[in-house]
Amino acid sequence: MKLLCVHPGPLMYTKVFLRLEPLGLELIAAAARRAGHDVRLIDLQADTLKYFDKQLRQWQPDVVALAGNYLANVPEIIDLAKRTKETCPNAFVFAGGHSVSFIANDMLAHAEGALDCILKGEGEVSIIRLLEAVAEGGCDLATIPGAVFAGGAGPAPQFVGNLDDILPARDLLRNRRKYFLGRMDPCASIEFSRGCPWDCSFCSAWTFYGRSYRTKSAEVAAEEIAGIREPGIFIVDDVAFIRSEHGMAIGEAIARRGLKKQYYLETRADVLLRHKEVFRFWRDLGLEFIFIGIEAIDEDGLSRFRKRVPLGHNFEALEYARSLGLNV
Repeated sequence: MKLLCVHPGPLMYTKVFLRLEPLGLELIAAAARRAGHDVRLIDLQADTLKYFDKQLRQWQPDVVALAGNYLANVPEIIDLAKRTKETCPNAFVFAGGHSVSFIANDMLAHAEGALDCILKGEGEVSIIRLLEAVAEGGCDLATIPGAVFAGGAGPAPQFVGNLDDILPARDLLRNRRKYFLGRMDPCASIEFSRGCPWDCSFCSAWTFYGRSYRTKSAEVAAEEIAGIREPGIFIVDDVAFIRSEHGMAIGEAIARRGLKKQYYLETRADVLLRHKEVFRFWRDLGLEFIFIGIEAIDEDGLSRFRKRVPLGHNFEALEYARSLGLNV
């Protein structure tokens, strides 16, 4: 089948501070392509609606997948679904991603029939089943893990069993050099792990992943970095290097290959303090930017947010990161 994967256009900050490659959509596209489907990808952060309309008219995709990782994109996603149906009335149109997974029924209601389905959870497994169901007439959506549709829903979403088995289809993007993060320009994205074992009250990551935590093997991670052309890399893990041995193993694999990159990552204060040697090693590998989740500057606030980090550790972590010469 012909699958068109579409990421919505830029938000305000994606024009100023960062514009990240649509890594999740690239992973979905790669899974579908491995299964034998004809796949194209459009990122409206870096491309135009005119090009999107042209692809709909000329290519006539059978299925259109819309990425919904950010709530602020919801109105545009619905507009894109309606726009697709006007040009390709027989196309099966669905949305997936982090944010829309929590508002599936609301999305369907607001789309007024333009969205045939919401695919909740991780899509790399379910996309294949969904495409098979559409090819057979779309009458079997109730068997698709994570599928939510008018009048029903399939079983609970399934997780990817092994992160080594999935690699993004980076080659499908037309404008790779338009992605940046601060001074890292151009910049690619990569994931070393998925999930988070904590349950901070403000965060949806642990509810999305069910507090599971999975890692990519060091050799696979290093090999993926070796294939990235961009000089800057954003490590998208919710909390980088939760397991010190994992962070060290990836770093050592990178060092053996002599790979030279700039890195940006996000982590917790307590993880940084527990694994100082890992972050020091990564500083030598090219780590330049670190985002540390502080969340509150008093004990009451930290308790309300279920951070489970003593207040003093936050300040200690800031001092240590600065002592490494990192931009915090």
